[in-house]
Amino acid sequence: MGGIINLIKWVLIVIGAIATYYAVSLQAQYGVTSKVISEMVSPKLHPDSMSKVYMPMTNTLLDTGDITMASIVRVKVADDVSNGDVEEAMESIATAEGIRSVGMLPLSEMVELQTGEKQRFLKIYQYCSPRTAMTMVDHSDAFSAYLPCRLALIEDKEGQRWLYTLDMNAMIYGGAPLPDYLLEKALRVQEVITAIQVGGAEGDF
Repeated sequence: MGGIINLIKWVLIVIGAIATYYAVSLQAQYGVTSKVISEMVSPKLHPDSMSKVYMPMTNTLLDTGDITMASIVRVKVADDVSNGDVEEAMESIATAEGIRSVGMLPLSEMVELQTGEKQRFLKIYQYCSPRTAMTMVDHSDAFSAYLPCRLALIEDKEGQRWLYTLDMNAMIYGGAPLPDYLLEKALRVQEVITAIQVGGAEGDF
């Protein structure tokens, strides 16, 4: 038993040393440690920012090494649903939810025409609620970079199809809490985009 306790002690010491090393290293290079401590003492971020945004993003980043994967939501397209079914379902749901389709970009088709070579499928679908968009931009000009809302239908290198979109949790919960009127609109847009994404993947409309 004593040997096990000593082993646990040494493991904890090693973990502590590693954590201290990286904390000092990050502080020396970027001033990260002091900023984190400062925010813990005097928090400015949304209370759910760690659980809904930063911890999930960090876990995905550490698992994949891909920051883009850490900032998206993806849904697998059912095997028995055609690309046409996906598109029809998304357009139908968008109309029913009162959000406008503002453009499509058939990227793989365009590249095939340019090169004469077959490409794996990739098409971008864009949606926007103009009044909500202007309300968000009135709060912060930076919101314009999120506009319009986009979904990508893509065939991966193994032939599986997915619907990708940006994770709106970063916009909703990642910073200071949004004003109530804006939070309500942002949550509604997230709800609609999720419905379009899930419904499109299932061909359900």
